[in-house]
Amino acid sequence: MNKLVQYLLDAIQSSYQDLEFLVPCGSFLGLYDERPIKRARNNGGGGPATQVFEFDDSESTCNSIGRLTQEAIDSGKLATTDVLRVVVDAVRSIHDASAVLDIGFRSLFEIYQKRLTYHCANRYANSKTSSSGEETFGEEYLILTKLFELHRPRTWVAAVRLVSMVTKSAIGIMYGGTTPGEAPSLSTGTHAASLSEISGLNLLPEAVCRETIRVVWRLLLDSAATERQPTSVLGSARRTRWQIRFDATLELFDCFVGRSGQCLGRPLVSYYVISRELDPGAAVAESGLLTDEMQAIVDLCFARKRRLGRILLPPDGSWPLISHASRAHTVKHVYDQPAYALVRDSLTFEETERGPSANKYVADLLYQRAPTDEIFAAIRNHRITKKKAMAAVANDSYVPNRPMLGSVAAAAAEESVDAEKHEVAQLLLEAMAQRIEQTVRYIQRQCDFETLLNERRLNDNSDASMIVPRNIQYWEHMNEIADQLYYFVLFDAIPYKAVHERLYSLVFPKDGDIQAGGVTRRKDNSYIWLLLQLFHIEKVAAGPIRADLEGDEDMLDQLMQMYNEQQIVSKDAFYVRDLALQAAMSHQQNNITDNQGVKFRHPRMAVAMPFASVVFQLRQEFGRQFRDEQPDLLAGDTVCRAMKTAAVSQFRQYAVPNALYTFLVPSREAIGQLPSGPLTTYQQGGRISTLLLDNINVGGKHRLLQLVYKMMMAHEMGPQFQVDGRPPAARDGITCVSPHVVDTVYRLLYNAPYSNELMMKEVLEKLRRCDEAMVRGGVARLSAPTLRWLYTVYQLMNCRLLRFFKYYAHASHLVHHLRHSLVHVTHRQLYGSLECFALCLVNLQHDVGFLQALLDPGYHGVSLEPVRQAAAASTARLLVRYSKPDVAWFACAMLARNAALVIARIVAMRGLGDAPGLVLDDCLASLAPQPLSWAPAVLRFLPRAVRAYYLRTAADSNDPMAVPSASDVRRLIEARPVHRALTAGGSSSSGGVLPGAEAALVSLYADARMRPLFLLVLWELLLVPNAKPAMAVVRRVLLAFPPSQMAACTAALVDYIAVGIADGEKKNDVQNVAGPLLDLLVFSYRIVQHEHVVFALVRGAHDLRGDGARLALVRYVLLDSPEFSARLCEWQRLDFQGRYWADDGHWRKQEAYLARFPEYFEYEAQLVADGQTPVDPPPALPLPIYYETAMVRLLPVLEFALGRLIEAEDRALLCDVLDRLGILYRLHQVPLTTLMNTLFVYFDAPALHDPAVMRSLALSLLDMTQQSFTPEFTQFVSGQSTVNDCLMSVDTGYVCRMLARISRAIARQLQRPEKDALPESHYREIPNPILLVLTECVVELLTWWCLHQAEASEARLAVRPESEQEFRAEEVARTRRAVAWPVARLWLDIAMDPTTHHPQRSGATYIHSTGLLANVLPDELMAFPFIQHLAVIVLEEPVLKTISRPKRYFSFVEFALPAAAASANSSTRHRGASSAPRFNAAATTAAAVFNSYEQNRARNMVNRPNTYLTLLHSILHYGGIATFTTLAKVIRDLVAATATTSNSGNGGGGQQLCSDTQLLYLCATVGPILYRLKDHEALYVQILGDLVSAMAQVCPHIESLDISTSTDAVEQVMDFFCFVKDQFDPGRAAWRRIAPHIAALPSLLRYQLQSIVDQE
Repeated sequence: MNKLVQYLLDAIQSSYQDLEFLVPCGSFLGLYDERPIKRARNNGGGGPATQVFEFDDSESTCNSIGRLTQEAIDSGKLATTDVLRVVVDAVRSIHDASAVLDIGFRSLFEIYQKRLTYHCANRYANSKTSSSGEETFGEEYLILTKLFELHRPRTWVAAVRLVSMVTKSAIGIMYGGTTPGEAPSLSTGTHAASLSEISGLNLLPEAVCRETIRVVWRLLLDSAATERQPTSVLGSARRTRWQIRFDATLELFDCFVGRSGQCLGRPLVSYYVISRELDPGAAVAESGLLTDEMQAIVDLCFARKRRLGRILLPPDGSWPLISHASRAHTVKHVYDQPAYALVRDSLTFEETERGPSANKYVADLLYQRAPTDEIFAAIRNHRITKKKAMAAVANDSYVPNRPMLGSVAAAAAEESVDAEKHEVAQLLLEAMAQRIEQTVRYIQRQCDFETLLNERRLNDNSDASMIVPRNIQYWEHMNEIADQLYYFVLFDAIPYKAVHERLYSLVFPKDGDIQAGGVTRRKDNSYIWLLLQLFHIEKVAAGPIRADLEGDEDMLDQLMQMYNEQQIVSKDAFYVRDLALQAAMSHQQNNITDNQGVKFRHPRMAVAMPFASVVFQLRQEFGRQFRDEQPDLLAGDTVCRAMKTAAVSQFRQYAVPNALYTFLVPSREAIGQLPSGPLTTYQQGGRISTLLLDNINVGGKHRLLQLVYKMMMAHEMGPQFQVDGRPPAARDGITCVSPHVVDTVYRLLYNAPYSNELMMKEVLEKLRRCDEAMVRGGVARLSAPTLRWLYTVYQLMNCRLLRFFKYYAHASHLVHHLRHSLVHVTHRQLYGSLECFALCLVNLQHDVGFLQALLDPGYHGVSLEPVRQAAAASTARLLVRYSKPDVAWFACAMLARNAALVIARIVAMRGLGDAPGLVLDDCLASLAPQPLSWAPAVLRFLPRAVRAYYLRTAADSNDPMAVPSASDVRRLIEARPVHRALTAGGSSSSGGVLPGAEAALVSLYADARMRPLFLLVLWELLLVPNAKPAMAVVRRVLLAFPPSQMAACTAALVDYIAVGIADGEKKNDVQNVAGPLLDLLVFSYRIVQHEHVVFALVRGAHDLRGDGARLALVRYVLLDSPEFSARLCEWQRLDFQGRYWADDGHWRKQEAYLARFPEYFEYEAQLVADGQTPVDPPPALPLPIYYETAMVRLLPVLEFALGRLIEAEDRALLCDVLDRLGILYRLHQVPLTTLMNTLFVYFDAPALHDPAVMRSLALSLLDMTQQSFTPEFTQFVSGQSTVNDCLMSVDTGYVCRMLARISRAIARQLQRPEKDALPESHYREIPNPILLVLTECVVELLTWWCLHQAEASEARLAVRPESEQEFRAEEVARTRRAVAWPVARLWLDIAMDPTTHHPQRSGATYIHSTGLLANVLPDELMAFPFIQHLAVIVLEEPVLKTISRPKRYFSFVEFALPAAAASANSSTRHRGASSAPRFNAAATTAAAVFNSYEQNRARNMVNRPNTYLTLLHSILHYGGIATFTTLAKVIRDLVAATATTSNSGNGGGGQQLCSDTQLLYLCATVGPILYRLKDHEALYVQILGDLVSAMAQVCPHIESLDISTSTDAVEQVMDFFCFVKDQFDPGRAAWRRIAPHIAALPSLLRYQLQSIVDQE
């Protein structure tokens, strides 16, 4: 090595010292014209010449350098790359004009020739011996790129030619030739044939070639920047030095793509790769830094990327984000993916403006009333994805002279937090401004502000001091906006000053914001009213407001300018809004400098001052009534009184909320008693109307809830009272909270969910801490006030806040807050409420987040930090590995079975594609200690994955348990005489209890295996005539049972009874014996719970189809039982309202019901009735009952039973139960969602195909006054039309109306209510307007589907599938029937014909509405048929059958020729140097297929393939993995020529793919979903393989496809595959599975694709 270094140094020295004595010579690289000769330098004065460096000739010098280099490599002391780096560095140091430089380049070439031979032979040997580890030739090859850093023109050319020759040598060795006609062989290429057998042993991998291309091109860019006006050495006639470099570089690029003169051979990189590497990015391409020659090349690359981008991105990507309807993956939009960002920048603004943006996401979510955590999580996800995309683009772009010094990087890091906060504030502010402006304009359209109101008597709602418009329903939108705005300002998400400036700009826009032809801006007092809400935030009032009033009063002046004096005197005046300016002045009167002179400083105040007296009058009236303790204004029982108090709340800080709290909890002592007994007392107070709570200012709502929480519901010491200024303390004799206080809490949470969200989080966190305390000591560790608080909160959440929790951001993890309590709670009253809440909470789950929560061991509650950090934490939680818990979630069998069916519903409706890595079996196994067994009737409607798990574990399950016979139970009684103590008078002749009998019984049934037998024994004892239980003994035994086991014990009893009935024993006759005795156990003795009996009968372990015994028991328990009927009749008589928030008499009804049917929880009911008090042991602490009754606890079990009754296929029983018990669904929090879920799961159940059943189901679950269904559906439900009339009414007009309704909601258009007297939006079951519309549409469409299947349902009732094979056969039959559903076909026809049925302004909204709806319905009904329509489009559309125009393979060298350069700016430039051949004129029309959908609409170029492509990607975007599977099947059928079209009928296909446009269209269907397909390797590889097969099928039909010519479409398809390899590489193994399909392609295409497969 030392010799080599010295030799090279001497050569370098000689080259510089003897520079003037060297003459041009003929060289290997053609730098000189003659051979070198020996020269000697003469010393001065004519002395003898001194020879400083001697060499024989160029050959000998090359040999010497090569020999010394090889010796250094063989020595092993240095790595080969280090030795080669020394040689290359030495050559770089040689002077440009030296002949030694020529020798150095020749030496390098010979060295690399030897390295090629070595690597080829060595790798072949290694492949045979499976060894590895040596440095690759690619690493050595990259060392040559250092030669490009020499900016001397001749050296650059020499370096480029050297690299080209080495590259050609490598190609020759690898493939045995550079042209397609040369077959690889050992004679033409060393080890070429053997290399084809070696996997992953490419001598020049793509990464090496890309790096080389990138280096040489960017160095060329640098030289172009420094030589802006290059000049020729000898004049303009000759090429400049930079042009020489440019031409040599293009030769190298031709070498990489396989071009050698007129021949095209095996490429090392694809045209896609080289186009990507040559594009420096928009910043450089549009800056004018490039020369004309380079600009032409960059433009070509840009055009190629644009053509590729049009098939990789959808025609329209403006898919709205739907809260709680969109799957999780929809947040990760295709436009934001880093891989697609590389081609997105090549599209025009028209093509990309329909993509996503954070502003659209936030605006959508705010309109949909999404929780704040979801909003911030969406912003964060979008920002993270966007940053990745920007980083990918930046990394792929070239920016000259871009230093990133350490100090600059540090400063950027410091500013990133502030910049992120500012970005979030801007996003929220713009979204809020859009919504505010849209809402204000909507209100202006609905109101008459032009007509003056001369007589207040014209207004029915007005009195002497308050004017309220007749229709104030629109104001709920403003209240909702005010709540959102208040929250963002309160928690510093948006600064107040920015809000003020933005609202001012809505009235007085800046000059730059004024748009020609825009909407005229109008003043509106609503803007001032919104700002006034923020005055009540203390830091706002004490900060920017006070600073402005103490300063120049700019903001006050702007408020004056925004004031509309005409609104307050117009026909639709509203004093709450129109007195906003006067209220603001009153609120801040203490901060205004010189109150007397303010009217002179602001002359516009004169128009507002006449109404200041109204503010004064309202203040005086409110103060007078408050002092006199008159509740008129505080109760708010009329519209005017409520609005007066609401107006006062605007200008008096905390006056109204403090007064309302005093009204709720007065200072005078007036003790009331709850139905639970004398230990549950409360302070009597007033009841605040819902209307008043809805309309007081947001700060007042926030303050009132804080007072209630702090004083009544936040302390473990119970309710606190503050009297005479003393500290808060408990009051003797008061232990509970007033029912009206609890009502106020849920009303405030509903009408101000944003500003009060933090309080709800605090409550949930306290619940979690109490739940953890259960593990350490159970209920004993909790104080009596804490138990009362827990029971109160559970009732509040279970009976009033389920709608709130359904759309809560952390709803899926709320089960963690109950987990330990469900096992360790021994307080039976508390457990009953907890069990009911757990049932309801699990039933609410609708997303895979619930499954993730079940396997999330690291959950530690809801974060109470600001939401931005909380959103980040929640996002990070998704990265936690799933882990199956060690202990089962539910010890109660009822809860476990309910959770299992909820999981099955989630899997059926949402799929598992958004939860990669989640193991469904672990979720199901974690529910119960033992595997659950299900009857075939239940398994029939479970998804395949869930059904497969339960079929596998059926052998291990112990349910249903073996039911002991009656003789076995009697023998047990006889074997244990202590059982006689269980009946009164049965223990001894004297009637007393045998000594020790109770203890013996308690000890006997302490064993968990014996517990289910206890109720069986008791049942047999009570079958004896006139037998009565000894309840004191029975009670002591049952109190030792864990409450969570009572459902399983009841199931054992019910199975025992059912077996006895089935055996035909007369003593078990349902109506005369079993039923009445069961009534005694349930309603008189309260030994078992009614809801547990119902669950036991329908729990799913037994097949109810044809099970007469169990069905008879169901009928008795729910319909024929006198005791239950009496309770149901009383419930119906009291008339509990579905709109509970507006039911002023609800508490009186609750007291009346509990007075007649009191609640007992510890088996003491009969003892109390018999006067045996006090009972021993004494009952546990009685807890306050506010909402809960036996009817409330029955409701979630009734929902569970509904599914089993549908599966039982007893239509008469199902109708009777629905008709009789439908009134209970008034208590249901989410009846509409329950109906939709039921129809979704059982849409193919024969029982639901009966019109009578469907009508009963709809009438039972729906309150038609609270929903906006179509007249057709309303008439069917009410029985006003027949089934045939209903089906006939579902025509084009009906579908268009539904489409228009969904589209308006998606477009965020506010509309007048379609029906009068609808509930307030915040009290509706579904507050999200888009989700509400979708749910109602799904209910209607599934109803029409069921009615359409009515004729075939009778025959299907006789078929009872019981095996997996039969289940799958039924699924196939269902799919066939779904294809024939006329509604789906009609819907598709309308969606595909935008010119006829779509309004001009709807754009793609109708299409996206269809895509969204198709994925909310069962996939078989719309999504699958619509995807299968792809075959019809591909095979029957004429525009897709055309062959695209021919196109010569591009050559960089040809492009640089003068003729091509001269036409660089012409339209023929993209087609290369040759002229375009003839092509079909229809090929021009085919280009519109891949245009932007909106662009086609604007240019009247709408076509069916483009429209369908837009629809297909909308379906795929909202859909799950099932839609991908269907798409893959359609593509496979097309390739196999078995696809069904409209012309082929049902008998199969027959048509084949025949054009490259069809092939390109198929690629366009897959392009936008590549980033999701990669996670499903098998499906991904199948689709790629089928696309390659389709190419092989199409190529023979393309006549112009030859050795030098391709087509436009084929070129894009090749780029598509290269993009797949580059960005979404499925792996080498996957490509090897695709390789057999490549073999069928023409040779040239085969070589290009094979180069992709061979890359490492």
